[in-house]
Amino acid sequence: MDTSTFYATSSALSFTLLGFWWVVVEYRHSDLVHEVAGRRFAFLVSLHFILPGLVSLASLLATGPLWRVAFGLAGLTGVAAAVIGTGRLGAAGAALRGLARWAWLGLPVYAVITAVAAVPDLVRTGLALEPLQVEGFMLLAILLLGVLLAWMTFTASGDEAGRAVDA
Repeated sequence: MDTSTFYATSSALSFTLLGFWWVVVEYRHSDLVHEVAGRRFAFLVSLHFILPGLVSLASLLATGPLWRVAFGLAGLTGVAAAVIGTGRLGAAGAALRGLARWAWLGLPVYAVITAVAAVPDLVRTGLALEPLQVEGFMLLAILLLGVLLAWMTFTASGDEAGRAVDA
């Protein structure tokens, strides 16, 4: 399998989706960035597009163990962002708390990205796949989650979105 074609396409798709997400943030600007919880959540969704784009580019450039460093850092960043971006939402509205529950789905995916980067032989022996193939599937899951979170945020009614970030 030619992973370079996949990762070139993945980086272009990631940054295109990031641009679309920023349009959603602009459209919902007063709803999303009025309170700290909304800003953190908007940044978390942005990372679901930024991180796959950056590691896709890094995988095209990196040789030897450098791809592992890039994916490992991205996985750790994703885990930290999911915890920070969804943390302390107790005072936030029901819509944002509901979206945050979906955002927690990124945690195990980012954990797998980190684990495969740390010990790539796990997937070679167990799944008979190359590590960059498994990482690619994980990036697809992160992109899907980002698209779903963006869509749910965009389609929430104005009242729901306003209540979502009121502290």
